[in-house]
Amino acid sequence: MSEFKHLKTVPLATISRIQRPQVNVPVTVSSPATAVLTDFSLQQPLVLEHTTTIDEAEALMKKTHVRLKLVVDARDAFKGVVSLADLLSVKVMQAVKRTGVERSELTVESVMTKKDAMLAVDIASLKAAKIGDLLLTMQSFGDQHVLVVDGVDGSIRGLVSASDIARRLNIPVTINERANSLAQIYQAVRQA
Repeated sequence: MSEFKHLKTVPLATISRIQRPQVNVPVTVSSPATAVLTDFSLQQPLVLEHTTTIDEAEALMKKTHVRLKLVVDARDAFKGVVSLADLLSVKVMQAVKRTGVERSELTVESVMTKKDAMLAVDIASLKAAKIGDLLLTMQSFGDQHVLVVDGVDGSIRGLVSASDIARRLNIPVTINERANSLAQIYQAVRQA
């Protein structure tokens, strides 16, 4: 520990102000969709190795308050995604029956959504879109999350979650009810 040192501390008795961002731009459904992107070029993605047991994955997700993780193999290659809902669903019992493996030995690979069964949005499309466009797309997927890819370099660029959109808009966002038009999404947003 000799390489570290104690930092100088100051008393808080005279401090009363909390700093805030200089520009507080409110986010609406008409704001750029990139405002709700978790960009992996700026923030580490949350990943699980495909051999992680479902019990370990569930505990990690609950502890970190994350509902979806990317699944990678031992070489860090993207294989799919696993959600907390997957880990708590009938998929687990189906995997037990299909594999003959005890539940405690099941891995996320046995219940994840494989990449070949998924759709994503390209970053170029996202940059030209509004949050309302993104919500409509997520509604058509019927998913709480959508992956964003960089088609130029063939990588997963980021992730958008309905819960992040709800936090930024400061309203509830319901994805499982499929809306047929942007007008229906706007109506749902106004009613919230």
